[in-house]
Amino acid sequence: MKRRCFSFSIKQHKTLPGVSLVEVVVAMGIATVLMGISMTTMHTVLRAERETSKAAWLGSSFHRFSRLIRSDIHAATSLNFQNGSTERSPELTIRKADDEVVKYQIEGHRISRVVTRQDQRVHQDTFHLPEGSHAYFFQQARLNQAGISIDQPDPLSRLQQNTVDENKNQRPLMSELSIISTIGHDYRLGDIRINQPEKETK
Repeated sequence: MKRRCFSFSIKQHKTLPGVSLVEVVVAMGIATVLMGISMTTMHTVLRAERETSKAAWLGSSFHRFSRLIRSDIHAATSLNFQNGSTERSPELTIRKADDEVVKYQIEGHRISRVVTRQDQRVHQDTFHLPEGSHAYFFQQARLNQAGISIDQPDPLSRLQQNTVDENKNQRPLMSELSIISTIGHDYRLGDIRINQPEKETK
């Protein structure tokens, strides 16, 4: 008796590759986290670049201001302060030879410098100090010196104030900086040295 063999063939149809909903949600979550990290990093880099550029700009402005006010005080024939007070004055008028007058005026964290010659304005400058700074002009008659005193926020304390929420209501620590020059003393004469003959020592 012969046995009959039956064979079945199952045809496999090609199925298109698909993505489940869970995989889509996971991929979107990872992309969102990476985008948030990149945006935070970019914001931090841009803020650091702005702070660096601002610090360099303020440093250049302050360097030029300190050089000019020293030169003006050195070349002064007389000084005049607002209301005649030589302490904590917001204005300083320097008179030089040849009817040249230089007037400094403090307005907030800005200092203006106006040069007039024979009652005609010939030059004007504006210098900037860090925000929150307080400045005033003064004169030390006993030492024949004059200058400016600047109270500006300490950069380290201001950085700590921005990072710690508890210190937001506290005032930042102030650092004092003074520029003092001798009145009517030409600093170029300080470079002249008299060569004295050397003496032999036994």
